[in-house]
Amino acid sequence: MPLPPPESPPTGTPPTLWTSPDEASPAVTSDGQGTLGAVPFTPTSFRDVIIDAVVELEAGGDDAACGVFFRQGAERDYMAFCVTASGRGVVLAVEDGRPRSLAEGLIPQDAPFARGIPGANRLTVVTAGPSITCIVNGFVLVGVIAEPRFKAGVAGALVVPGQPGVAASARVRWAQVRALLPDQT
Repeated sequence: MPLPPPESPPTGTPPTLWTSPDEASPAVTSDGQGTLGAVPFTPTSFRDVIIDAVVELEAGGDDAACGVFFRQGAERDYMAFCVTASGRGVVLAVEDGRPRSLAEGLIPQDAPFARGIPGANRLTVVTAGPSITCIVNGFVLVGVIAEPRFKAGVAGALVVPGQPGVAASARVRWAQVRALLPDQT
């Protein structure tokens, strides 16, 4: 149910809903046999938020990818934004474990992006209702519309193996989930 409009404009900064701990995050790994690796940030379910993370691809082939998943409503149902070491970006809807590309392509040459391995990039995903905007190192890359089934859910980091037999791993340097509005909790 929507909130009534505030009597006066909200002031301040949107609150931080979750921040990664100071200690080193565990590696997110994939065995190279087609299985992706994923680690949730927290068991908390988020809906309309800004997910901000610096994710570093530490091992894998040029087609291995790392990124963030969000709005995971069930173990095998979620959305994800990933980038490869070679500079491709993809937004996925995963339904019953089957990925479907919503948008994909090369990251433009004028976009700030750390290609290669190791390569750390800041990935920001703005989720507002059905609108999903994906940003790499401050460069708006793409926006998509989420299907109604992806309203809210858990968020975290993931690594997707590339070529068969080549294991991949990534590490989250830091991550944060923030509210969109100052009066949002």
